[in-house]
Amino acid sequence: MVKVYFETYGCSYNKADTRIMENLVSRKHDIVEEISLADVIVLNTCYVKTSTEHRIVNRIKEIASKYPEKKMIIAGCMTVVDREKAIASNPRASLIGPHNIDRIVEAIDKTLEGETVYYISYKRLDKSSLPKLWRKNEVIRIIQICEGCADACRYCCTRLARGPIFSFKIENIVEEVRRGVLEGAKEFWLTAQDTSAYGIDSGENLAELVKKVTEVNGQFYVRIGMMNPHHTLKILDQLIEAYRSPKVFKFLHLPVQSGSNRILKMMRRRYSVEEAEHVIESFRKVFPKLTFATDIILGYPGEEEEDFVKTLDFLERTRPDIVNLSKFGKRPGTDVEVGGGYDIRVLKDRSRRAHELVGRLQLEGNRKWIGWRGKVLVDEKIGEDSVGRNEYYKNIVLRQNFELGTLLEVEVIDAAPHFLLGKVTCTTENDILRSF
Repeated sequence: MVKVYFETYGCSYNKADTRIMENLVSRKHDIVEEISLADVIVLNTCYVKTSTEHRIVNRIKEIASKYPEKKMIIAGCMTVVDREKAIASNPRASLIGPHNIDRIVEAIDKTLEGETVYYISYKRLDKSSLPKLWRKNEVIRIIQICEGCADACRYCCTRLARGPIFSFKIENIVEEVRRGVLEGAKEFWLTAQDTSAYGIDSGENLAELVKKVTEVNGQFYVRIGMMNPHHTLKILDQLIEAYRSPKVFKFLHLPVQSGSNRILKMMRRRYSVEEAEHVIESFRKVFPKLTFATDIILGYPGEEEEDFVKTLDFLERTRPDIVNLSKFGKRPGTDVEVGGGYDIRVLKDRSRRAHELVGRLQLEGNRKWIGWRGKVLVDEKIGEDSVGRNEYYKNIVLRQNFELGTLLEVEVIDAAPHFLLGKVTCTTENDILRSF
């Protein structure tokens, strides 16, 4: 049988795409964990940042050089956003876009026959109807709820790769959760390019979906993925009500991108800083211990010192638990006008100042958790350590090796900027629960 190796980059959505392709391929071919054993290599690419682009291009060239006898299929956002660069990186590789992953077996077979195929056209593909192959972490399931974007932010190329918003059927999503519960999953990630846009095209909304998901029988947690403040505002009260379910992690990922309204307008982000803060404050009013995550772009073309200081002030006011800081990089297909700009030393200095502030805020926030006691679900392993999440999605490191899916009574004994350190408070069979 043909041996196929998958290598995936990028977001949880991309990882779910790989699981769909693996499931389809496994019906006909063998999937291997070592690249050296493979006849065909499928590289599922991310292209959201310039640094990621460089990493992907170098990896394609490295594989092509090291394994010239192996066939390659390049998948993911790169194939649509920057087709010519994908081809130039390995002219012998076939390409398969995000909306054509249901043709992965066909692509593999034709590539093995010596053809170079490009399946990169846009089509509406309801991925909630395509089963995934779960092999690595049976506790966590990634549930795709829609694909594409309802906005047109000037800096983003992902929207070009994923197309307009297409919401998947609620009944399919609920069934995927129900099936996961029966198979032993304890944590479900509802994921999309913008989960708050779910249902804009179908007359439904994210709050309604979350309510139906949490009505599934069984004990499990739901993590809701990234939400645009603009669409979140429209369903704010309903969404907060849906969050009241004990099955929903009190975790809000709201990528605000800048603390300057002038820059947000230039980005074509359809909300103000004040509106974003209203969303955050509204959630915290009901869930004071809420874990708040955001994304910030540094050095957007036209950003002045005043704009940057406003971003620092926003971070100081809102005190996020998690901040994804990125330096701006022009992406293919976007219409951002990049002028001469300011000295690179200015951007480096702003990046340093932002990282220092974020590090301080995260450490101060995490120290407030020292002494907290409660239940933690183990959902990750790092070496011999276990990592668990409490109901607020705080990551708590345990210096012990527990089975994935174990629910523990834990006390937080120390804190670092990016994690909490915990200890198990009891170790008898009655206190360490192997499941909910």
